[in-house]
Amino acid sequence: MNKTSRRNFVMKYTLLSGVALFPGWIIQGCSAHKTALHINGLSSAPIVVDKETWFINNLANKEYRPMPDDPQFRYFSGFPAIQNVQPVPFLWGKENFYSGNGGYITDNVYLEPGKPWVLQLAISTPGVGDTSTGSVQYKIWYRTSANGGKTFSDLKQVIIEGYTSMKPITGVEIGRNGFNVDFTRPIVRASNGEIMIPVGTGRWDEEKGKIYSPVSGAGLFGDAGVLIANWLPDGTDIEWKFGEWNHIDYNLSTRGLSEPTIVETRKPGRFAMVTRCSNSARPELPGYAWVSFSDDYCRSWSVFKPFTYADGGNFFVPTSHSTLFKSRKTRRVYWIGNLNETNPNGSHPRYPLAIGEVDLESFGLIRETVTIIDTRHPEVEGPLVQLSNFKVMENVVANEILVVCTRIEGTSHASHPSWYRIKL
Repeated sequence: MNKTSRRNFVMKYTLLSGVALFPGWIIQGCSAHKTALHINGLSSAPIVVDKETWFINNLANKEYRPMPDDPQFRYFSGFPAIQNVQPVPFLWGKENFYSGNGGYITDNVYLEPGKPWVLQLAISTPGVGDTSTGSVQYKIWYRTSANGGKTFSDLKQVIIEGYTSMKPITGVEIGRNGFNVDFTRPIVRASNGEIMIPVGTGRWDEEKGKIYSPVSGAGLFGDAGVLIANWLPDGTDIEWKFGEWNHIDYNLSTRGLSEPTIVETRKPGRFAMVTRCSNSARPELPGYAWVSFSDDYCRSWSVFKPFTYADGGNFFVPTSHSTLFKSRKTRRVYWIGNLNETNPNGSHPRYPLAIGEVDLESFGLIRETVTIIDTRHPEVEGPLVQLSNFKVMENVVANEILVVCTRIEGTSHASHPSWYRIKL
């Protein structure tokens, strides 16, 4: 299959299958000639203006076209790397460190507006990251820069005021359970100047002496919260605060909450949190993303409810992360994630990958703006292919984003990431 044929196949399949699967949604092919659909003159659907789809099956690929090199897409660049293995002040001596350094707005890097101050986060574990044994031992570290990222302080452990290195935050004890940031959503600057960082933890079961796991076969159970960071007056360090862990009942989500993403609404101090949830081991439960609200700058949270369309209709989401972000140019809020037409079974299907605008009054997804970024191509992909674990770059000048996702199926990964340039 030559390159032109492959592109025609990708676009033809996306258009035909998308219309059949998702009537009323905007299905985008690899075309720069589409125009935005305006809904009552208020909202417009994002447009996929360019993309490179790269499959796991290399026979379906030809010549890879790298991501756009426009520096406007990079939130930051040129930071010195955080070493992958470093000593830690615990009995085991050293841990594996994970950090982002690609210029994505989802890399857990924060640049203070109007100042050369930089905050960068990393996570560590004595095990292997993103595994059932390694993930529960995560710790969060940070470093700061006062010169725009040319040089940084040494890494320091994130410890909430009044807590210790061994018990860095409420509900966490090193060597027992941990807490972490995910490289899947932006850090948010609140209207009061505070820095808001969504985090997750594995809830500890005091009675059984292990991570809480109330549903047999579902996996470990998590809670979600938000770290609150404030600069010292001279920008040399950070003070850390925390409100409370947000919870959900296991009869709503069998694995609790994880990979939270947050955004401040139009009302100062009112935040929305959308989290990854699950119906693993209980497929009769609806697979939703769930949303909770805070009216006190992320200190306390409301009871969760399903994240729905703005008109009140439900949609389904598998056990996969999603991302809320606010355009720095227009201040409109968007949600990116795997959006299913029918109820998922745990983590699958992790396609299609979609984007839509969020109505900030109802805090629902505006149905008419939902755009399918990409989906499974059955001629070359199986039903367990994953279009998840994506990252996001933002070009403020062009009002565009770049969504980058490496396709996964089982233990197989595509040799290059797929990428999608989207006009907001």
